[in-house]
Amino acid sequence: MLKSYAEAVIKMMNQEKKRKEKQKNDISRGYAEIFYDTVLFERKKLCGGAFSMMLPVSFHSMKKGMLLLKYGTKHHPDFVYTNDKGDVNMTFSFLHCEEIGKDILQAQQEMEQDIKELHGNIVLEKNVFNTKQNLSVIQFSFPLQRKKDSLLNVIFLFLIKNDWVVGTFHCPDVQKRDWINIIMQMLLSIQLEGQEKSYE
Repeated sequence: MLKSYAEAVIKMMNQEKKRKEKQKNDISRGYAEIFYDTVLFERKKLCGGAFSMMLPVSFHSMKKGMLLLKYGTKHHPDFVYTNDKGDVNMTFSFLHCEEIGKDILQAQQEMEQDIKELHGNIVLEKNVFNTKQNLSVIQFSFPLQRKKDSLLNVIFLFLIKNDWVVGTFHCPDVQKRDWINIIMQMLLSIQLEGQEKSYE
């Protein structure tokens, strides 16, 4: 009897801890605790104003020199937003629908196949969810080894009119526990803007 009571108390304490942790990292409040630091968030228009989403205040467009160093001269993303250290970043590229069509399940299958061909035998987590605007977002997450660094790699895509927006998110693997929930909130916060697109 005493043992079951103690187990119930421990369970309640754990649930309360999880509730507080979730509340603490609700980015709609304008901040989150990430890797022992308070990170401020705000809604930003991205990719020439094509859409907006909640992003860390400290994120800025990656400078051209760092962009070329990190991605090379060819095939770098259309847009890269990063923190001051450059170790946490988010990228966006635009792909016309003619290349893969508009079917989200087909796009998910093709993306999954491409990831597995590129990265081999990895533990791949996948998800499809809808934002408040009913925008469908496909998400894949998996660990990635880059030289000596272990990273959390998240790949996502969603449709804007006749373009797929293909994005990535990277952070050091040691920060994965905090960022994995935050990145989901960031993607759920995506809102399409009512203006004409400008991807420059």
